[in-house]
Amino acid sequence: MYRVIKVLNNNGVLVYDMKREEEAILLGNGIGFGKKVNERFERDENTKRYTIVDREEKKRTGRQVLSGMDPEFLELAGRIVELAKAELGELNPNILIPLADHIAVAVERMQNGILLKNPFHGDIRVLYPEEYQIALKSCDMVREAVGCMLCQDEVGYIALHIRAGRMDEKLEESLQMVTLMRMVAAMVEESLGLKLDPHSFMFERFMAHLRYLAVRIRDEEPISLDMDEYARTQFPQSYELAQKICARLKEELHKPVPREAVGHLAIHIERLKV
Repeated sequence: MYRVIKVLNNNGVLVYDMKREEEAILLGNGIGFGKKVNERFERDENTKRYTIVDREEKKRTGRQVLSGMDPEFLELAGRIVELAKAELGELNPNILIPLADHIAVAVERMQNGILLKNPFHGDIRVLYPEEYQIALKSCDMVREAVGCMLCQDEVGYIALHIRAGRMDEKLEESLQMVTLMRMVAAMVEESLGLKLDPHSFMFERFMAHLRYLAVRIRDEEPISLDMDEYARTQFPQSYELAQKICARLKEELHKPVPREAVGHLAIHIERLKV
């Protein structure tokens, strides 16, 4: 059973979920039409429910979060979340409000001729290709809904929101991973004296492996195949660089780095020389 806190528009209602004892947003065709404050009702199967209060932010209420937000962007974010769920799988519903707020601010910036540069745009495209494709479709949805075409830099930011929801992590954590990947790429370029082509298959494969490695280090998951001795003897220069990179990852992630990670990374660094 739900109790109406605030009718956002004909298609959105801020409610109190009496069973779960928390505030939520219900989005659906005509869900808000004719509803009154404190009215109680059951939702039908076509209505989408979104939790809006993060467990780590108990002091924030739905009314505070939604204050001043155009419900149109809430509906739009809801459609984007559903698109991402359909193509990528389950998402944390807590991304709804941050995503809606980001899109609203991004549209306002674009309409005022203000471009917010995204220095990580290229890295995000390579590291999170599935989320990036959803973000591209999201920008088309924004254009159709409000008549504003977001710039490519905003695509990267939206992709980060989707990534955070997909991995059930905070946006800052997704951004930290991108920052780490860029740092490692810079170390490789400086040490090997080469310029990596961000559009090349070799670069994308290297970054994909690096992301996989960093996530396993962060989550303290074991690496099954031990290539350490082979890499150390066959590719000493790449192995030495891999050791330095793993030391930085250990420092940045505050996690132990398994010995096997060095050998794996060294082999992938060696491939970049071809």
